[in-house]
Amino acid sequence: MDNNDELQVQIQYALVEKLSNSNRRQAKLLAILDECIFECDKHLNLTYINEAWQNKLGYSSNELVGSNITKLMNCDDIMHFVAYSCSLLEGKLPPSTEIQLKNKAGLTNWFELRLVYDETSGFIGSLYDIQRHKDFQLLLTQQQKYVKRLSLVASHTNNLVIITDKFGLIEWVNNSFETLTGYTCDEVIGTSPGKLLQGPKTCKETCKVMSNAIKNGLPFQVETVNYDKNGNLYWVAIDANPVRDDVGEVKHFIAIETNITQRVKAEQAMAETEYNYHSVVDNIPDIVLRLDTNGKLLFINQAWQRVLNSQVEQSIGLALIKFIAKDDVEKVTSTLLNYKTGKRDISRFDVRLINAQGFDNWVEITLTPIFNDYDNSLSSIAATLVDIQERIEGEKILLEAKHQAEILAESKSRFMANISHEIRTPLNAVIGSADILHHTGLTTEQMRYTQMIKTSSDALLSVLDDVLTYSRFEAQAISLDNRPFSVDTCIEEAIDIVTESALQKGLEVIFDFYPDVPTQVVGDHARIRQIAINLLANAIKFTEQGVITVTVKCIKIAGEDLTLQLSVKDTGIGIAKSKIESMFMPFIQSDNSITRQHGGSGLGLAICKQICDVVKGDISVSSELTKGSEFVVNYPLKIDTTDSILREGFAARSKKSKVWIIGSNKILKTALEHTLTRYSISFDCYELCPSTPTFDNPPDAIVLTDPQLLAQTRQCIDTYKFLNTPCLLNIDLKGKSLLPKNSSENELTINGPFKVSHLPRAMSLLEEQLFHLDIIYTNRDEKEVVTFSDKPAHLNGLNVLVAEDNKNNQVVIRQFLEQKGCQVDIANDGQEAITMAKSKKIDLIFMDIQMPILDGISATKAIRELGILTPIIALTANAIHGDKERFIDAGMNDYLAKPIVSNTLYSLLEKYTPHQVTESKHLKLIRLAEVWEKLS
Repeated sequence: MDNNDELQVQIQYALVEKLSNSNRRQAKLLAILDECIFECDKHLNLTYINEAWQNKLGYSSNELVGSNITKLMNCDDIMHFVAYSCSLLEGKLPPSTEIQLKNKAGLTNWFELRLVYDETSGFIGSLYDIQRHKDFQLLLTQQQKYVKRLSLVASHTNNLVIITDKFGLIEWVNNSFETLTGYTCDEVIGTSPGKLLQGPKTCKETCKVMSNAIKNGLPFQVETVNYDKNGNLYWVAIDANPVRDDVGEVKHFIAIETNITQRVKAEQAMAETEYNYHSVVDNIPDIVLRLDTNGKLLFINQAWQRVLNSQVEQSIGLALIKFIAKDDVEKVTSTLLNYKTGKRDISRFDVRLINAQGFDNWVEITLTPIFNDYDNSLSSIAATLVDIQERIEGEKILLEAKHQAEILAESKSRFMANISHEIRTPLNAVIGSADILHHTGLTTEQMRYTQMIKTSSDALLSVLDDVLTYSRFEAQAISLDNRPFSVDTCIEEAIDIVTESALQKGLEVIFDFYPDVPTQVVGDHARIRQIAINLLANAIKFTEQGVITVTVKCIKIAGEDLTLQLSVKDTGIGIAKSKIESMFMPFIQSDNSITRQHGGSGLGLAICKQICDVVKGDISVSSELTKGSEFVVNYPLKIDTTDSILREGFAARSKKSKVWIIGSNKILKTALEHTLTRYSISFDCYELCPSTPTFDNPPDAIVLTDPQLLAQTRQCIDTYKFLNTPCLLNIDLKGKSLLPKNSSENELTINGPFKVSHLPRAMSLLEEQLFHLDIIYTNRDEKEVVTFSDKPAHLNGLNVLVAEDNKNNQVVIRQFLEQKGCQVDIANDGQEAITMAKSKKIDLIFMDIQMPILDGISATKAIRELGILTPIIALTANAIHGDKERFIDAGMNDYLAKPIVSNTLYSLLEKYTPHQVTESKHLKLIRLAEVWEKLS
């Protein structure tokens, strides 16, 4: 090799070494670059990558060289890369583009791509990591959107939004601030909210808190008073927070203000209400509590401390039962348990509270459960405790006084019973002896004296009965004996009792019984009769001439309930208006002067008033001096629906009957019309009997209301050419003979007060002459036969035992019984009565109550225990209401009060005597009716 060649070689070696050194420097330079440098051929296959690829994407040169660069891209970026490279090949030189490459972990990273094209080797490019820029850009975009949304919210929220600088000067306010304060945003920028909005009532301490927080860059929350542009006060709740930069320096304050004016006003009103409530509750004398569902105290007013001497604060949270006496705890615990199970009733009962000193205090506790509206569960229990210690002590005193009063009342009743016995026992002998003596053929003068004895004795007995009855009412010992009875019979019994007195004074008594009044009712028969007797006795006492009308009508019927109206109207002296209000007071009479003409105890009307009050009825009076009085009683009763026949009446079987009423007595005519209507008998009314009837329908009977028309009526009847002569019934209201009088076979006179029973009585006595009427009188009970004899049935051979210790009374009752043919045995005491009842055949026993050795009640019980069922009638002078029930409970069958009235005695004999009643008359009527049916 020549020198030139060797030199050339050396030069080439030198150039290669220089180039190698340059490459090494270049490689080192590429290695330290932060950008990813790469080379790729025209097909985008990588031929070189620097070390930055390992740092940025995690790939080594061996992993990527030879692979296509597009494998690191998603579809969108591949298209973007290809488009960019094509633009480069076309000579267009875009400076750069942004693409995403996947790192070895599969995550994408943003890069800025720059490419150059080398025709020899292909593409040379660099990838600059812009991921942080992208992240910041995204964050900035999000912040901008967030700020935009915040600005939109701040502009449309009802809250006031204020943004200040770090010194607290306003930079921006929202629309709500402008609306509430009246200031625009431009007006307030650069001003301090405190100087702009605070006023006289703004709290100075609150202002200091806000000032110190702004000075120190701290958040704060306060509630304060602000004023709007017009000086109007409003309340706001301020929540202010500082806004800091990246280094922590305060740049702004953002304050959110909520308008709480309504809430504050509501709280102030609530506080005022609460204050007023506590002012009231703490000053009332009663204890007010609120308990939880377990009975623990949640609220207590100040009365608690006054009653129990316990501090309210120390008692809160304790169970109520800790303050209640052990014997009363069960009342509270059981009530609380009931409330837990859903019971809603208000409970009220008495318990004893135990105070701090251990003494008990009676209170009335009222518990009221309070339930939630949303789930109906028990939320709490309200309680009030009323101090009743004084009431309890007063009740003890009253109970003791009541006990003493009851003892006195009982003593009074027993005293009255003893007085009754002591008076009635000799009075029985007086009245009985006078009655017996009156029928022993005395001279007229002697009979007048015996009648005086009877009249005076009856007056004395009436006064005694009034005093005893009023005494029982006054002691509230009266009871009602509600049983079925006949209204008309009850009133007629009262009329019968006063008939003799009315006839002696020449007074007319008329019973007007309205046809719509049910005959059978349920009530206290004796009480209604007692009212009627008292009213009738008063009417007769204060009436010298004229008429007394007894009217019974029905003023209200509802189902089985009815209100009976009893009216007694007289034509007497009347009552002064000044006296009417006091007429129903005891011992009061219209004439209380020492010169008064009319006697009496003054208790009759008071007793009537008391009876009406007991049954919830009423009594009233209307009167005019010299023109008479009318007493009206409204008495509630029940209709008796147990009988198959509720109304007595006449059943016309084959022919409609007809009656003429002749006379000018309007009151009696009305009563007759009502009676005939009740029995479904048609009638015509005339002032005088027609002399020449012009009709073909003659009457079956003629009833005279005026006895003075009797002669004229007889003459008219004699001129009639009827097939059947009408029967004539003459009603003589002043006739003193109480027995009906037959003047001829078809003429009958009824004497004395007019009663409803007169019609069936007359029909019975004129049955033969009235056969053509074909009227059958029906009774409520077919087994009983109505008889109209004034004398009881003859009782020959009846064995009667009389247990009576008073000798005089033994004589009287023996005489009464022997007059009827009875065989009488006398027992002087109860033990002797038992012996005779066992050893002799006895049909009826009259048993005195008060007897030596053994009283009548004990003797009756002993007789019943022996199985002896002989009827026993109590014979006593006590006559205290309620004794009859006591006698019946002992085994007696009935009651007979002393002094003994012969008619009452004989009625009891007929009622309890085992005799066979002749039914011939009843059977005769039936046979006559059957014959008439066959002839019809």
